[in-house]
Amino acid sequence: MRKHALIRNTVLLLLCITGLGLGSCKKEITQVVDQGFSATYSVKSSDWKGDGSGKYYHADFNVPELDDIIQKNGGVNVYISFDNGVTFEAVPEVVGNVAYGAYHQTGLVGVDLSPADNTGTVTPPSGTLLVKIVLLDATPLD
Repeated sequence: MRKHALIRNTVLLLLCITGLGLGSCKKEITQVVDQGFSATYSVKSSDWKGDGSGKYYHADFNVPELDDIIQKNGGVNVYISFDNGVTFEAVPEVVGNVAYGAYHQTGLVGVDLSPADNTGTVTPPSGTLLVKIVLLDATPLD
């Protein structure tokens, strides 16, 4: 009987020690939160710069938040509003036979326009357009 009691007590003691040991473990979760940032810019008719041919115009925006990390791993989305912000259209977009596009590099985002069918010339919009630039920070997939 003594042998069974000793084994039982030893097993119970080991179970208690194991339970205490496992109960004191702390699980830590590190969560990486990627961010999205946006800004809206006004583009007046005088802001459009042409190449002299009448076929290509562009407007550039200094965006210092567009750093090397976002340029390499994130994304840049550009939207244009022709109705003072009631609606925004994602570029590239064709409106009235004018093709609107976007380009970006570290610190700079630009919007350009040219004839949609690559013939003839275009005239920059006479009114003020709103351009929304959305920067998306992201973690690269491994």
